[in-house]
Amino acid sequence: MTNSKKQEYCLICGRLLDSPADPLSGNCGGDCWGCVGAIEAEMGCEESLAYVRKEYEAGLRPGWIDPFKG
Repeated sequence: MTNSKKQEYCLICGRLLDSPADPLSGNCGGDCWGCVGAIEAEMGCEESLAYVRKEYEAGLRPGWIDPFKG
């Protein structure tokens, strides 16, 4: 028997979860933070919106459009 961990991927976008090289790959119950954060931000969750805005400013979310800035 081997002790290898099966790689998991986001159920929404297919991103490899919990990749040390990808800060948006955190496992949020089978989906990546990249997807979950954007969804929660769009729904108006203040905490997620703040994180996603910081990630956008840091260049981690190119092309993201803030749903609350016009």
